[in-house]
Amino acid sequence: MKNVKLVIFLLIIFSMVPVSMASINKSPAFGKIPKVRIRVGESLGSLNISGTDLTRYLFPKRDLKVFSGRKRIKFNCTNFFKTDISKRKPILLASLSSATGLVTFENEKYKGKLLVLTSPWQNSCDVVHETDLENYIPSLLSKEMNEKWPIEALKAQAVAARTYALHKIHSQQVSRKLGYKAHYDLENSEKHQVSGTFFDITATTKNATMETGGEILVTSKGRMTPIFFHAESGGKTLLPEHVWDNHVDGYGRVKRPYKKCHFNWKTKIGIRKFRRFLKWYMKKHVGKKLKKSKIFGKVLVAPDRKENLKLRVYIGDRVYLIDKTFFRRFFGRKVFGSNTFEIKKKGGILRVSGLGRGHGVGMSQIGAKYLAKIGWDYKQILGYYFPGHRLKKIY
Repeated sequence: MKNVKLVIFLLIIFSMVPVSMASINKSPAFGKIPKVRIRVGESLGSLNISGTDLTRYLFPKRDLKVFSGRKRIKFNCTNFFKTDISKRKPILLASLSSATGLVTFENEKYKGKLLVLTSPWQNSCDVVHETDLENYIPSLLSKEMNEKWPIEALKAQAVAARTYALHKIHSQQVSRKLGYKAHYDLENSEKHQVSGTFFDITATTKNATMETGGEILVTSKGRMTPIFFHAESGGKTLLPEHVWDNHVDGYGRVKRPYKKCHFNWKTKIGIRKFRRFLKWYMKKHVGKKLKKSKIFGKVLVAPDRKENLKLRVYIGDRVYLIDKTFFRRFFGRKVFGSNTFEIKKKGGILRVSGLGRGHGVGMSQIGAKYLAKIGWDYKQILGYYFPGHRLKKIY
């Protein structure tokens, strides 16, 4: 009954003047540890948040309430508003924290606050974890790497992840659609960074974070840029412009520091799916619409090598040099494990074999592990993968 009353109460206050996330997103100042917001739940019809001695603040009504003992609060998140979709924006609904420092969502405990917000189209809820950046990093290390890896590799990862997160916080461009109006800084996903929860923090990941506390990478001119990393390069790392079409200062192509690649993958693509890819590629990136007679005519794939950045494809009597990164964009990372591969056509099937895992830009995590094992420290590892950057302590 209490939950039903809470839902009714929330639905009433949701109709009041909304609080835009743009008005509460503040760029952290250097000199102190900033807060970071990570989306940990997306497009939920309902959700439960629990904890001991919870403090709940409802933003639309500016209503603060403290609950004694163990408390579970339920949110019903469907059909908040029936307004024009083009006018809808994410709305901050509630903030929940606990006197113990830990709040529970989906059976996972988080240190800091949990924010409940409407999704961009206001027909469901998102959940955002707000915490200090230095509380975020040690849980991430257990997910992006492994807490049993050499500590120097973990320290290199800590600096890379901290820089990436800070760049996202300051640029306020977590989403192309929402831009600075987005209600979080990062997604908890492979798209950005995979972070953990309170119980993913270990003594090793905590030490790796503390021993690099406040350190980020900047360019030789002192500029902060996004710092990328991936599981393993196929041979040489790629530049950001190879994968995302935009140049980023301070990057270079470096060789895999060992011979044998850990990730070898294979996949198959039917010729019909390949033709759909060609149709998408021509329309989106060449600005041409292929005639059916051509797209369903003679298509040949030239002999290739894995390390080549482009693939030669003959459509009729025309040859097209296609960046290999477009295949991963179209088919997804589950089909194309990396951007380093070769394609051979046999009958109506394209057989693809590749090396490495991930987009291939920046630091290879397997490479960092290898270099740490042979005695490199985290500064040397970062210097190898980011030759145009230097370390800077900002807090």
